[in-house]
Amino acid sequence: MTAMARWKRSDQFVGTQIEDSFVILSIETASYYAFNASANDIWDLLAAPKSTEEIATALTEKYDVAPGDCLRSVERVVMDLSQKGLVSPA
Repeated sequence: MTAMARWKRSDQFVGTQIEDSFVILSIETASYYAFNASANDIWDLLAAPKSTEEIATALTEKYDVAPGDCLRSVERVVMDLSQKGLVSPA
């Protein structure tokens, strides 16, 4: 994965906030996933196609995290979301 590759959310999922988690549900498979705050921020940022670098930049403005650490974390989350079919290359 390159930091400049752009990603987009799948439109096969719906989501809502439930207490401290954001939960999304697959329309096709009825699978669901609960996101913590930072994963929810990544999901929100992917409302429009973005690169992992763009996402990491936005998150470093919100959270006290080193840019390199943030980029690596974003790349891990995006790969996990991709493996689950939640996001795909734009």
